[in-house]
Amino acid sequence: MTTLDGPVPTLSKEVADRLLAESTSKVHEGRAYDYYLGGNSNYAVDRAFAQEQIARLPDIPWAARQNRRFLRRAVQHMINQGIRQFVDIGSGLPTEGNVHQLAEQYAPGECRVVYIDHDPVASAHGYLLLQAGGQLARNRPINGDVLDHRRLWQAILDTGLIDLDRPVGLLLVALLHFVADDALANESVAYYRDKVPPGSQLAISHASVDGMPQAAIEALQAVLKNYKRATSSAHARDRAQVKEFFGDWTLLDPPGIAWTPDWSPEGLEEDSIVGDVESYRSQVIAGLATKP
Repeated sequence: MTTLDGPVPTLSKEVADRLLAESTSKVHEGRAYDYYLGGNSNYAVDRAFAQEQIARLPDIPWAARQNRRFLRRAVQHMINQGIRQFVDIGSGLPTEGNVHQLAEQYAPGECRVVYIDHDPVASAHGYLLLQAGGQLARNRPINGDVLDHRRLWQAILDTGLIDLDRPVGLLLVALLHFVADDALANESVAYYRDKVPPGSQLAISHASVDGMPQAAIEALQAVLKNYKRATSSAHARDRAQVKEFFGDWTLLDPPGIAWTPDWSPEGLEEDSIVGDVESYRSQVIAGLATKP
């Protein structure tokens, strides 16, 4: 990831159409993720890359679905706590179960969502999806970088959708493992934590090898190295490192920081069903915390 030069761009249909037309030749991690989920917002180059990773680590599609289920449960929990506005940084490509769709399911007509992705194609897809559904009034995509936190936060506020007198749901789902530099990652996440009011909540999921058998560690690390060929390389962190991203916020515990299939607070309609599959095979740990 790199920070942007100049102002954070404003999307329009014309810009979105142009960005989509220009990007078909390079692997994008969001489009590979979409393929893992069974989506159709991907190109031949992404499918070939994704199939190569699945050959190395067959659990990847299942793991991607578990991460998506974590997002669903995190949004539902936030809505149960009264949150009605969301900032989804690293939102990726539109696929089934977007935050605004989940919010509409659990609190119809009440929620607003700002989507951010550093890849212009992901933002363009988001814009066209929301426009086609007549949903731009309460949901807005921004093309920006999580590390460009000052300008990005201003762009978020400029949408007019986020009211800082009310709690905000911050979502950093399957994002921070694409930021290798610990200091930069912590600085940016701390900035966003500082900007939102008390009662806000932060949900994070992150690739990890913490507690995995050695063979599983080696397989996942081989896949993460391959992401250097995509628009962002990927890096695993352990539970202690992920917990640091929450700062002094109050971690929801149980479930604490757990493998995505095991992260399920009480009071939710939908729980993850793992069966006989070991939870570590999800390859991703997750947590949620509240600002005091």
